[in-house]
Amino acid sequence: MNYLNEKKRIYTFEDSNEVAEFYEKISGIMEKIHNTIPKENYKLNQIAKEIEIREECFDHQNYKRVVIYLQSNGCEWALKNGNGCTMCGHLAKQAIHEKKITIEDYMSQFENEFKKFDFEKYPILNLFNNGSFLNENEIQKEAQSGILKMVQKNPYIKVVVLETRPEFVTEERIQMVKKYLPDKRVEIAIGLEMMDDDLRFICINKGFTRARYEKAAKIIVKNLHLRTYVLLKPPFLTEKESVHEAVRTIEYAFSLGCETVSLETCTIQDYTLVKYLSDRNAYKTSWLWSIVEVVKRTAHLGKVIVGMFQFYPSPVKVPYNCEKCSDQVLAAIKKYNETLDVTVLDNLDCECKAEWKKEYESEAIPFPKRLNVLDGII
Repeated sequence: MNYLNEKKRIYTFEDSNEVAEFYEKISGIMEKIHNTIPKENYKLNQIAKEIEIREECFDHQNYKRVVIYLQSNGCEWALKNGNGCTMCGHLAKQAIHEKKITIEDYMSQFENEFKKFDFEKYPILNLFNNGSFLNENEIQKEAQSGILKMVQKNPYIKVVVLETRPEFVTEERIQMVKKYLPDKRVEIAIGLEMMDDDLRFICINKGFTRARYEKAAKIIVKNLHLRTYVLLKPPFLTEKESVHEAVRTIEYAFSLGCETVSLETCTIQDYTLVKYLSDRNAYKTSWLWSIVEVVKRTAHLGKVIVGMFQFYPSPVKVPYNCEKCSDQVLAAIKKYNETLDVTVLDNLDCECKAEWKKEYESEAIPFPKRLNVLDGII
């Protein structure tokens, strides 16, 4: 079934102004949540957390990859009027109460860690700043170019992944990346999360439109390579709705020339709206069965990988099935990531699958009524 052309929407609102009202309410709640983040002292010339070694299938082979989290002053979207995404706990572990991180700080952070690795063993580098690498208000242009020049000098690094919000994607900035990394495959990763604009605003507080993503995608695809994050099970959606929207969004991303889709399943992190909803029994994480369902429906479209809940800061709760089968299903998903062979997800079964199917097919209350929980959240 082609979900991309389907006209049916998950929700209906009696008044179009309701979308704006809910969006403003969620943004205000996020501001209150962020105001409760305790002040901490961070060393500005050191990375945010210990480097992670992960794996990814690229060009029909499984490689180990290095993931570096730069310490930053925080995502600008979370610090300004937007107040951040509903599921994102990054701001709680960034130096938002410190002085501005300098060019020298960024260079020191990166260089000190970069020199520790023999990249002949790790040909893929993911460089994250828990915000937008292309936003010069977060990482100065000189720091961006200095870091990229250092990466370019290492002949063993084949693939570089950088994250950004779409509003910072311009022809000039993409050409800058292309100039400093001429010999690397560069993937610019954008968190589209959901295809539907209203759901992206209300469920995730993402703060940009599909049109903005399309504009950025066009520039990236013309010059480099596009990686898109798709979020499964954001707040306020049922299990079935979440699968439906994830499949639709993956189809849409590939239709615009995206080459890699990373399916990221919502987790529960401290100092987020998702955590506050969870504490009030108004949110629960996805079943692993839903992840399997999305992958089976979309793996034929292109490279779909599954994010294994390795977020920063570490979640307090992640997707699960039951005690009997969760480890087995997670192992199968990991095997799929290593091979991109969807058949490894066949023949998975457990008693709890019937419970998932029952929840999956259960009738949902009208979407606007689900948002009533926001009235008493804080």
